[in-house]
Formats: sequence, structure tokens, C-alpha cells
Amino acid sequence: MDHFDSYKAVIIEKLEKIVENERDSIRKAAELIVNTLLNDGRVYIFGCNHSAIIPQEVHYRAGSLAVYIPLLIPGLNLINTKPVLSTFMERNEQFGKDIVLSSRIREKDVVIIVSTSGRNPVPVAFALEVKKIGSRIIVITSKKFCKSFPSRHSSGKTLLDIPPDVVIDNFADPGDVSVEVENKKMGPVSTITGVFIIHLISMTVADLMARQGIDPPVFVSSNVPEGDKVNKKLSKEFEDFLKLP
Repeated sequence: MDHFDSYKAVIIEKLEKIVENERDSIRKAAELIVNTLLNDGRVYIFGCNHSAIIPQEVHYRAGSLAVYIPLLIPGLNLINTKPVLSTFMERNEQFGKDIVLSSRIREKDVVIIVSTSGRNPVPVAFALEVKKIGSRIIVITSKKFCKSFPSRHSSGKTLLDIPPDVVIDNFADPGDVSVEVENKKMGPVSTITGVFIIHLISMTVADLMARQGIDPPVFVSSNVPEGDKVNKKLSKEFEDFLKLP
């Protein structure tokens, strides 16, 4: 049963690495978001398949900001989609372009892209198309994973080559596995570290807003007495953000 301790040790190590090494990048991402909001911009967040868990985590979530617009694309979020098909769809380069072209993303917006491998055609094509618009780009990825294998995009570029305005390392190992059990590699970390990162970004945004005299728009659990009242007010104020594109 030593995988209990092994997995715990790996997760703690990854979280500590993020705090020690990514603090400045997280703060820079938060500053981009605050500046975007103050200039009437929107904050989009996009990921494919398991990376799409991160956009879902912060959307209309207790303790999260009301400013995130998740791009939850049919066929790319493991909901009502065959897993094998979603893998093929993530390798459809044109699909990545079409997601942007059919969205409301504008030059004054900021886009957070979550992709642990950073090499599949859809996230890379998506990022390149966003770059053409002139939007600012924040990438959450594993630098080690991204640099370990060639890109699947026709340009040969990974997400690190776009280049993004901010890169935040989630420290997942290549293959996103961390513990060996019965000769099988297991123990993914990217969801845990990704959630940790996105909530750190949110808290830093809230801190920066408060320092500027702005009340941070934070959702409250609907299961506490004041929750419905707070969330109803935020939902009205950020109605445009809560409409899924």
C-alpha cells in the first residue's frame, strides 16, 4: 500500500514546486486579467478533454470569480462523447481554428489555455488563431512534457512556441503519471495542479482588485444562508460572462 504515501509525496512536491517557482508567473497572469477587466475585456478559458476540467472547475463555482467564460466545446470535454473520438478530435487542426472563429474573442480579451502536453493540433491551432486576433494568452502546461515530444501541429510548434504572454508550469511528468503500481504507471497530477494554479490565479486577481478598491466578484456556496442573494446579484452583474459562447 506504499502508493498511498508515494502519490501523496508526489502531489505535495508538485504543489510546492508551483509555489516556489511559478509565483511570479501566476501574479503576472492575474495582473493581465485585472487589466483586461478594467478595460472592458473578457476572460476566456479553454482546454481539451481532461484539461477541460479546469474551465469547468472555475465556472459558477463557490469561491471562484464570476469573470471566467469557459469554452466547453462539444466533443472535447468527455461529456456525451466517445473517449477515443475526443482524442481524434483534439488532433483536428482545422477544428482548433474554427473554435476561435466561431467565438466572441476580441483583441482586448485574455485567453487562458490549459494543455499539459502542449503538442496537440487543436490547442496549438486555437492559440495561433487567438494570437492573430491580438488577444493576450496565458498557458498552463507542463514544460517538461511539452519539450519531450514533437508537436503534432503542421507548423511544428508547441504551445511554448506561440509564444504566450504568460506560461505557468503544472510540473506534470511526460505522460502525466507519477507512481508505479504493479508495473503500471499511474497517478496523474495535472488536474490537481491545474486546479491549484487556477484558484491561485483567482485569489491573486481578488487581492489585486481589492488593493485597487474594487470588490472582487466571488461566488458563494448556494448552500449557505447568504449564497443565493450574493450569487443572484453577481449573475445579473456578470450576465454576459455567464453566457456560454
